[in-house]
Amino acid sequence: MKTIGGILIILLTFSFVMPSNAKELYKKNLGIKKSDTTLQGWKAWRVTGKKQLKKYEKKNKIKLFSVVDNPTRLGDTAFFIQAPGDECFQRKEDCKRNSGTYKRVEAKQIDHGGILGEVWVTYSFNAPRGSQWQKNDPHILQFHSGVAEFPPLFLLGIGSENGYGLKLRVNPLKGLVNCDDTTDDRKLDANYCSREIRTYSLVPISKLKNKGWYDLLFNINFDSDPNIGFFKVWLNGDLIIDEKGQTLWEEKPIEEIELNHANFNFGLYAEFIENYSQSIYADEIRKAESCEDLKLNDLGYKCDDLINQNGGMLPKQIEDIVTGEFTYN
Repeated sequence: MKTIGGILIILLTFSFVMPSNAKELYKKNLGIKKSDTTLQGWKAWRVTGKKQLKKYEKKNKIKLFSVVDNPTRLGDTAFFIQAPGDECFQRKEDCKRNSGTYKRVEAKQIDHGGILGEVWVTYSFNAPRGSQWQKNDPHILQFHSGVAEFPPLFLLGIGSENGYGLKLRVNPLKGLVNCDDTTDDRKLDANYCSREIRTYSLVPISKLKNKGWYDLLFNINFDSDPNIGFFKVWLNGDLIIDEKGQTLWEEKPIEEIELNHANFNFGLYAEFIENYSQSIYADEIRKAESCEDLKLNDLGYKCDDLINQNGGMLPKQIEDIVTGEFTYN
């Protein structure tokens, strides 16, 4: 496969409700009721390039990220995220990188210490009617390493290429290599790549419905030991992925190695296409240490039913991608 360049990363942008001196984002800042489950179990989020983002929104009289009251998966609010393809609305260094044109608007989950060990996360999305998913699939969710030099761990995206539709890419199962020479030599300034990227097609593009909600549930044990790590994914209550293996990058001699944990991001981020706009609704983004703590009954699911499934509906795995295909973070 050819190297995918020119990554446009469009992630959620909370700037429109932030106090001028705020560095972290909470439900109160976003205008979400404390009792609403749109965001649940998270402590705070951080925005990248807030100044540039606000300037773009004011100039074009548009909100790239907003809290809406319709449609919602549950409760009073959901997020509406849109990604226009007209100009850069991020920091210059994020818009122009060594392999093409980028746009980057990012907010990261910044719970102290990130995610280590076992975690349960829910995420519901709704693709508005008329959505057109580009070939090089935009990602809508990722668990990213806290170490900037390391690639993402898990990426969920929607794309039209080969009809795969909703896809999950899993990067850490075979560890890291040096992108330049695909050796195991590790340097502080090295560019790191996944040795293997395993990809699963969850919903073919032909069956992906617009204007309908999809519920995803992730149970991941983040660990660099392949005998301890595992990841499970349920879609609309059906267990579709049940795998064991390395789920966190191994320790390497990098200055930020104390940040070797998982961070959670969601939104829209993909290759830049001029005059091409995309949008999505997201809701019920919950995190907990156990399934029971997610309190899924209000979404129509019972933990006992979910946990006792044997993975009889596992999807067909797409052909693995070899090292060096994806170097963005």
